[in-house]
Amino acid sequence: MNLWEICIIALAGLCSGIIKTGVGIGSGIFLLPTLSLAFPAKTALGLGAPLMLASDAIGLRFYWKQWTSRGELLRIMLAAVPGLLVGTVLLPIIPAAGFRMGIGIFGMAYAISYLFPNFAPVRWLKGSLGGVNKCLEGKQVYFYGSLGGVASVLAHAGGLVWSLYLMTSIKDRRVFVGTIVLMFFITNVYKTIAYLVIGALSMQELLAVLPAIPAVWLGSAIGNTANKRMNQELFRKLVLAVIFIVSAKLCF
Repeated sequence: MNLWEICIIALAGLCSGIIKTGVGIGSGIFLLPTLSLAFPAKTALGLGAPLMLASDAIGLRFYWKQWTSRGELLRIMLAAVPGLLVGTVLLPIIPAAGFRMGIGIFGMAYAISYLFPNFAPVRWLKGSLGGVNKCLEGKQVYFYGSLGGVASVLAHAGGLVWSLYLMTSIKDRRVFVGTIVLMFFITNVYKTIAYLVIGALSMQELLAVLPAIPAVWLGSAIGNTANKRMNQELFRKLVLAVIFIVSAKLCF
């Protein structure tokens, strides 16, 4: 990789670190379409895992032991295992062009669902999720855990899916973010290894991420400060607007 590409990775990592420790979800959704503007979509996916793993490490320091109970963590992580394996099998099969378009559409849908919660399709989706939760009462962890595993491998979007379950049981903002960061750390270790095995990430690309790690750590520190001091609603909306714009560029 040349210097310009390494700088792009570092800038994307900086912003991703801010989002992860500042908001708790959305960092992967931001990182993947952003890197896809400069790299092939599957390469961007591979690069994202070690970048996020670097921010996970510093995120764990900021949120150490500020997560949900050990039993609940074990349940959702075990539920995620089948999804992680399914995603690893599916990734090499999906065509590159379709994968890039899918990332763009998913990113735009994600942003719209949070920016415009009263939009008719969003209300319908929320109603559908309510129906799913009712049908799976007491077993939601297995549904969201496994679905989040697939979403994590294919689009670094596991946090979005897992949050649909965790937001119903965790009310404290710091505990919620701490739980998500810990889950990211565990799954990103797996994904980095899995991407190397299936060829979505080469050893050369993995080494190219190393110079960007200080930028990721800086972003994580900024995000932690923002989580404590900034207006969270304004910060979240700014992040969502950027995600929408970047995702739209992948589709047009």
